[in-house]
Amino acid sequence: MRSSEQLTRLLKLVPYLQQHQGVSVRQVAQDFGVTARQVVTDIEVLQFCGLPEGYHQDLFDVDIDEVREVGHIFFRNADVLARPMRMRLQEATSLLVALDLLVETSGGSEASSSALAKLRSVVGEVDPAVSVSVAAGRPEHRRLLQSAIADSRVVELRYQGAVRTPTTRPVVEPMRIRVTGGYAYLDGWSRNRDDWRSYRLDRIADITVWDENFEARPGLPEVGDRWFGDVSRELVLELAPEAQWAAEYYPVTDREDHDDHISVTFPLASTVWATALLLRLGQAVLDVSDAEVARAAADDARAALAHYTGQSAQSALADGTAGG
Repeated sequence: MRSSEQLTRLLKLVPYLQQHQGVSVRQVAQDFGVTARQVVTDIEVLQFCGLPEGYHQDLFDVDIDEVREVGHIFFRNADVLARPMRMRLQEATSLLVALDLLVETSGGSEASSSALAKLRSVVGEVDPAVSVSVAAGRPEHRRLLQSAIADSRVVELRYQGAVRTPTTRPVVEPMRIRVTGGYAYLDGWSRNRDDWRSYRLDRIADITVWDENFEARPGLPEVGDRWFGDVSRELVLELAPEAQWAAEYYPVTDREDHDDHISVTFPLASTVWATALLLRLGQAVLDVSDAEVARAAADDARAALAHYTGQSAQSALADGTAGG
């Protein structure tokens, strides 16, 4: 029997046994549709259950010998479940941090703000000793996007991409706002790209809400399915086998293994990052799909070699400062 089925039954057993003191094992088995042996096993588990602290007085009181030998169940001390629940400091801290984050990313929704205020009034002045920093963009932008999502309204963004990427004006059917890796993202259908895209809220410079409604499209990717979903550029590198570590160390969107090399596709969020990667890989780079990145890496390599003279420069070049 699966543990999930047993857990569901145990949760039902507690109030049942409270109301049926002295009930026979056979009767419980009949009422729950299980064997008498399974009922005894369940009671053996319940005797070690109770309040979270697990002290003796916090556990259910069951005469397990009577259950096994006589076949009757007397279930006591279950009234502990009626005690008012008290939140531990760690639990209160976790909930405060989570609500703070929710208020920050929801555009200040009344429900989350009210819940946070009530929790603070109960907990009092508590220093959670935890600091959560989220790049969530401007509050007014979050409010506009939340409203557009709720009303299924099309929006036009003025969006500043990654380093050296020009500002664009994507037209988006917004679907959700989420937080991943310390950044808040808008997920939606890009009419420009005719595909699902993610946009970092802190890179949105302006939002125009159109007077146009849309019908939600199927197939919205699950959270975590796409790395760097807001990055439109890609970098494909043909690498020697000894450089396969790069495909395991950095986020990639595709990888193909060949007999003598591997082909790896990286989301190109930064030319600076890509240039540093090429220089690090050196002669293991067999081909580069992006000419701009290849030129930038070559320029950096030549600048480094300029510090060498004569034979030293030739030796450094032979060592493979920049492959590909």
